[in-house]
Amino acid sequence: MRFVGVRVMVAGMASLGVLGGAALADEARLPERKAGLWELHTVMDEGLGPKDQTLTMCVDAEMERNAVAASGVEHTEKCTKYEIKREGDKTVVDMSCQYASRHVKSRTEMTGDFKSALQVKIESTTSGEHNGQTVAVKRTITQTGKYLGESCGDLIGGEAKGPDGTKVMVQ
Repeated sequence: MRFVGVRVMVAGMASLGVLGGAALADEARLPERKAGLWELHTVMDEGLGPKDQTLTMCVDAEMERNAVAASGVEHTEKCTKYEIKREGDKTVVDMSCQYASRHVKSRTEMTGDFKSALQVKIESTTSGEHNGQTVAVKRTITQTGKYLGESCGDLIGGEAKGPDGTKVMVQ
């Protein structure tokens, strides 16, 4: 299975600036994962049934800071709405973005301390033209993460390994 790189997805997804119509609440920021080795279990469903993947990933502190900063820059350029806010114990990101001919609208909810565990849920709709028709794909991505420790073993920052030992760069 080959769907990698949901950045917590964020970031994300995270897997997640502030210009034009986008807004950023001063008190709400994207969480950063603690540096070290993480086990990340991701389930993605685009309406044809869920696909899941479990990876161990090495998170480097500088890489994580850079990914969060780059996410803000990217969303500033591509989004008319990009709001980060707190709702109880959740960090929530609502956005509406244009990427070439595709429009993406999503809501991301993140919980956990991002030091020992995390949970992320992304619900999005991507719409665009295909063969003269408007097509919309609804997608749900959930990710849970568990911190495994400071040592990444044979992985370097931004590298992940699947259950079969295959390594991929995800950031």
